[in-house]
Amino acid sequence: MNKKTANWLVLVSVVIALVAFVAAVSMPAEARPINCRFVSCPPPACEFGEHTEVPPGQCCPVCVPD
Repeated sequence: MNKKTANWLVLVSVVIALVAFVAAVSMPAEARPINCRFVSCPPPACEFGEHTEVPPGQCCPVCVPD
């Protein structure tokens, strides 16, 4: 690969990375995906007439009324 082709590949890679960064920063916080893989939540102790539900934007379940 000659030097001109390598320079173009580097330039295109930088432009793609810049566009991806701008898109990620400009995305509203509630639209960003949350990674709950490493979150450890204890199960909530729900009372009678309640069930567990995971609210949007959170990883841990909470008790909500039926």
